[in-house]
Amino acid sequence: MRSAFIAAACALLLIPAGAAAQSSPFAPLPQTPPQQPQQPVPFDDGSQDDGLSGRGAALIVGGGLLFVLGVAVAIAVDARRNAPTGPRRGRPGDPNPRGDDEVEGLPGERKKRDRRQQEKQKATAKRARQARKKNRPIRK
Repeated sequence: MRSAFIAAACALLLIPAGAAAQSSPFAPLPQTPPQQPQQPVPFDDGSQDDGLSGRGAALIVGGGLLFVLGVAVAIAVDARRNAPTGPRRGRPGDPNPRGDDEVEGLPGERKKRDRRQQEKQKATAKRARQARKKNRPIRK
Protein backbone atom coordinates (compact mmCIF):
# COMPACT_ATOMS: atom_id res chain seq x y z
CA MET A 1 0.00 0.00 0.00
CA ARG A 2 2.78 2.33 0.85
CA SER A 3 4.62 1.69 -2.42
CA ALA A 4 1.39 2.17 -4.40
CA PHE A 5 0.90 5.57 -2.74
CA ILE A 6 4.48 6.65 -3.59
CA ALA A 7 4.08 5.48 -7.19
CA ALA A 8 0.82 7.42 -7.53
CA ALA A 9 2.43 10.59 -6.10
CA CYS A 10 5.35 10.33 -8.56
CA ALA A 11 2.93 9.82 -11.46
CA LEU A 12 1.00 12.93 -10.45
CA LEU A 13 4.22 14.95 -10.29
CA LEU A 14 5.29 13.81 -13.76
CA ILE A 15 2.04 14.69 -15.53
CA PRO A 16 2.37 18.52 -15.42
CA ALA A 17 6.06 18.34 -16.33
CA GLY A 18 5.28 16.29 -19.40
CA ALA A 19 2.60 18.73 -20.54
CA ALA A 20 4.99 21.70 -20.30
CA ALA A 21 7.64 19.85 -22.28
CA GLN A 22 5.29 19.36 -25.26
CA SER A 23 6.15 22.74 -26.86
CA SER A 24 9.35 23.06 -28.89
CA PRO A 25 11.89 25.70 -27.87
CA PHE A 26 12.41 26.55 -31.56
CA ALA A 27 8.74 27.16 -32.30
CA PRO A 28 7.71 30.76 -33.05
CA LEU A 29 6.33 32.81 -30.22
CA PRO A 30 2.58 33.23 -30.05
CA GLN A 31 1.30 36.53 -31.41
CA THR A 32 0.17 39.08 -28.87
CA PRO A 33 -2.96 41.06 -29.62
CA PRO A 34 -2.21 44.66 -30.71
CA GLN A 35 -2.73 47.20 -27.98
CA GLN A 36 -5.07 50.10 -28.46
CA PRO A 37 -3.20 53.43 -28.12
CA GLN A 38 -4.70 55.49 -25.36
CA GLN A 39 -5.47 59.11 -25.95
CA PRO A 40 -3.55 61.32 -23.48
CA VAL A 41 -5.82 63.38 -21.32
CA PRO A 42 -4.74 67.04 -21.35
CA PHE A 43 -3.93 68.32 -17.88
CA ASP A 44 -4.92 71.86 -17.13
CA ASP A 45 -4.73 73.25 -13.64
CA GLY A 46 -5.87 76.68 -14.76
CA SER A 47 -2.55 78.53 -14.41
CA GLN A 48 -0.37 79.65 -17.30
CA ASP A 49 3.32 79.35 -16.37
CA ASP A 50 5.57 80.79 -19.07
CA GLY A 51 8.79 80.13 -17.19
CA LEU A 52 11.24 82.69 -15.88
CA SER A 53 10.37 86.36 -16.24
CA GLY A 54 12.80 88.90 -17.70
CA ARG A 55 13.50 90.36 -14.28
CA GLY A 56 14.24 86.93 -12.78
CA ALA A 57 16.66 86.07 -15.59
CA ALA A 58 18.42 89.43 -15.16
CA LEU A 59 18.79 88.80 -11.43
CA ILE A 60 20.31 85.36 -12.03
CA VAL A 61 22.78 86.69 -14.63
CA GLY A 62 23.68 89.65 -12.39
CA GLY A 63 24.25 87.35 -9.42
CA GLY A 64 26.51 85.12 -11.51
CA LEU A 65 28.57 88.09 -12.71
CA LEU A 66 28.84 89.40 -9.15
CA PHE A 67 30.07 85.99 -7.99
CA VAL A 68 32.72 85.81 -10.75
CA LEU A 69 33.88 89.35 -9.94
CA GLY A 70 34.17 88.46 -6.25
CA VAL A 71 36.29 85.40 -7.05
CA ALA A 72 38.56 87.51 -9.29
CA VAL A 73 39.05 90.13 -6.56
CA ALA A 74 39.82 87.44 -3.99
CA ILE A 75 42.46 85.91 -6.28
CA ALA A 76 44.07 89.30 -6.97
CA VAL A 77 44.20 90.23 -3.27
CA ASP A 78 45.71 86.87 -2.35
CA ALA A 79 48.30 87.14 -5.14
CA ARG A 80 49.38 90.59 -3.99
CA ARG A 81 49.56 89.46 -0.37
CA ASN A 82 51.80 86.50 -1.21
CA ALA A 83 54.01 88.24 -3.80
CA PRO A 84 57.74 88.59 -3.00
CA THR A 85 58.66 92.03 -1.69
CA GLY A 86 62.44 92.00 -2.21
CA PRO A 87 64.29 93.55 -5.14
CA ARG A 88 63.36 92.02 -8.44
CA ARG A 89 65.99 90.03 -10.28
CA GLY A 90 66.02 90.41 -14.04
CA ARG A 91 66.56 87.84 -16.73
CA PRO A 92 69.90 87.35 -18.50
CA GLY A 93 70.29 89.97 -21.20
CA ASP A 94 67.94 92.32 -19.40
CA PRO A 95 69.20 95.93 -19.49
CA ASN A 96 68.59 96.06 -15.75
CA PRO A 97 69.55 92.60 -14.40
CA ARG A 98 70.00 93.72 -10.78
CA GLY A 99 66.53 95.22 -10.54
CA ASP A 100 67.80 98.76 -9.87
CA ASP A 101 65.53 101.65 -10.73
CA GLU A 102 68.02 103.32 -13.04
CA VAL A 103 70.33 101.75 -15.60
CA GLU A 104 73.95 102.80 -15.23
CA GLY A 105 75.79 104.20 -18.23
CA LEU A 106 75.04 104.12 -21.91
CA PRO A 107 74.58 100.95 -23.98
CA GLY A 108 78.07 101.29 -25.51
CA GLU A 109 79.65 101.53 -22.06
CA ARG A 110 77.80 98.41 -20.94
CA LYS A 111 79.18 96.49 -23.92
CA LYS A 112 82.72 97.59 -23.04
CA ARG A 113 82.20 96.60 -19.43
CA ASP A 114 80.80 93.22 -20.50
CA ARG A 115 83.76 92.68 -22.84
CA ARG A 116 86.25 93.52 -20.07
CA GLN A 117 84.48 91.15 -17.69
CA GLN A 118 84.57 88.40 -20.32
CA GLU A 119 88.31 88.94 -20.93
CA LYS A 120 88.93 88.79 -17.18
CA GLN A 121 87.06 85.46 -16.95
CA LYS A 122 89.07 84.08 -19.88
CA ALA A 123 92.36 85.10 -18.22
CA THR A 124 91.31 83.44 -14.95
CA ALA A 125 90.40 80.23 -16.77
CA LYS A 126 93.73 80.28 -18.65
CA ARG A 127 95.71 80.65 -15.41
CA ALA A 128 93.76 77.74 -13.89
CA ARG A 129 94.51 75.53 -16.93
CA GLN A 130 98.21 76.38 -16.75
CA ALA A 131 98.31 75.59 -13.02
CA ARG A 132 96.66 72.21 -13.62
CA LYS A 133 99.08 71.48 -16.44
CA LYS A 134 102.06 72.39 -14.24
CA ASN A 135 100.88 70.11 -11.39
CA ARG A 136 100.23 67.02 -13.52
CA PRO A 137 101.94 63.85 -12.33
CA ILE A 138 104.84 62.74 -14.50
CA ARG A 139 104.15 59.51 -16.38
CA LYS A 140 106.94 57.12 -17.21
